[in-house]
Parts: sequence; C-alpha cells; structure tokens
Amino acid sequence: FPAVLGYVCNHACESACRRGDVNESLSIRDLKRFAAEHDEERLWLQNLSKKPETGKKVAVIGSGPAGLTAAYFLAIQGHAVTVWEELPQPGGMLRYGIPSYRLPRETIDSEIQDIVSLGVEIKTNTRVENIDALFEQGYEAVLIAVGTHKGVKLRIPGVSGEGVLVNTEFLRAVNQGESVEMGKKVMILGGGNVAFDCARLALRLGAEEVLMACLESRETMPADPDEIKEGEEEGIKIYPARTFTKIVRDSNGKVKGVEFLDVASFAFDEDN
Repeated sequence: FPAVLGYVCNHACESACRRGDVNESLSIRDLKRFAAEHDEERLWLQNLSKKPETGKKVAVIGSGPAGLTAAYFLAIQGHAVTVWEELPQPGGMLRYGIPSYRLPRETIDSEIQDIVSLGVEIKTNTRVENIDALFEQGYEAVLIAVGTHKGVKLRIPGVSGEGVLVNTEFLRAVNQGESVEMGKKVMILGGGNVAFDCARLALRLGAEEVLMACLESRETMPADPDEIKEGEEEGIKIYPARTFTKIVRDSNGKVKGVEFLDVASFAFDEDN
C-alpha cells in the first residue's frame, strides 16, 4: 500500500535516519506518496513477475491491510486467493478506522484494485462462521486476518451508558455514513493518533468545543507531532498529564463532566 503509507504512515524511521546527522532526515513518507501518485503508467504492475498457477486455493478472512497484503503475495506466487469480508467494502481499518480527510477513499480503492487485478477475489458482506466449511470447499489453507476492530472502555465509574463512545465504534459508524449523536462539547480521553482522529473528526461533525486529556506529558504524547500540531491549530485544547477517575453524570444519567487527577509519573503492569 505505497500510496496509503504516503498518507498515514507515522514515519518513525525518519527519526533514526542518519542523514539527519548531516542536515535533515530523508522524507520517506512524502517520497512514497510522490512516487505512488506519479506512477501514472502503473510501471510496477507491468514489471511484476507472477509465477504460473499452482492450482492451490487459499482463503483469507478479513480484507484489511494484513489480509490484502497476504492475498497479494499469495497471488503472485500463483495461488488462487479468495478474501472474505463481513463489511460492505474492503479495506478494514484503512476504510473504517481512518477518517477520509486523512486518507482519501479513492486512494484505498485504487490500491485494492491493483490487488484484485492480480486475480484476487473479494467477497464482501460475507461473514465466515465455519472454517472447516472452507476446507470442504477445496481451500488448502486459511489465513485469519480479522484485525482489532473492538475498542476497550476504561474501567472507571460512569463509563457505561449514554454519552460515552468507544473510539473504534465511533470511527466505524461515521465512516459507514451513520449518524452519531455526540453533543456540542466533546472530551477525548487519550493522546494517540486514534484519539486525534476522533477529536478532529468530532470537529468536522459539528462539535463546538473539543478537549483532550491524556496520561502522558505534552512532550511524550504518543500521537504523531504533525497530528498534535494540526489538532491544536484546529482549536483542540489538550490537558496532558491527567488520569481519568470518573465519568460524572447528573441525576438523569446525562454526562456532565470527567473527574481527573494530575499525573506525576506512571508505569504499566501486566494488566494494562
């Protein structure tokens, strides 16, 4: 997925690029995007060496980046590959977990079409319930690549009930075109790239005020520096070094706030 990487890769390799000791690191992400967007003749596909058909069938469950990448390499090895996807469109978290303002849908579609052009079949709206049934249909191998679409709620009082949304569920609902009720003032708990996806998407959906709080200090937030910078430029207010202790609700059960404590330092154990 070179074009996809050109948009959303966190380009951590650039921080370790030795060229940075001379002047500045090579812009690997931007170079990938430029190359992908200007390969109008699709030369890489023309020069691709695909091995003769083996007569073997492989089933891939899940059409996210892992499943489709596996399908690509299996196809060029000469195997017949069918990808099974329970959602309406292929792409997995590329399509349902990343907002379209960060990753254009035509970019996803184009790169998936490159894989389909190699003979890979994708069956959408199809949930696999029985792996043994696939073997009975003649598949000689099955790869399970279902991804991590289920978010995790914090184990704090008040988290269950109306007004508290889970990151992955929120992103999927919006990316599927569903209407999501979130109010005018939104607090995001977390400081990673997914948290910023939710925060910046909330702004685009009409939230009048978006705030964020995270365990980490401002300097050690796990989100990409570009995401933090652009989020602040869009008006998102960040409260670093906070731990979340309680979702505060009124007598009717409506969310009215979040209770925090300041964080001096923290560490994770085997349960977190």
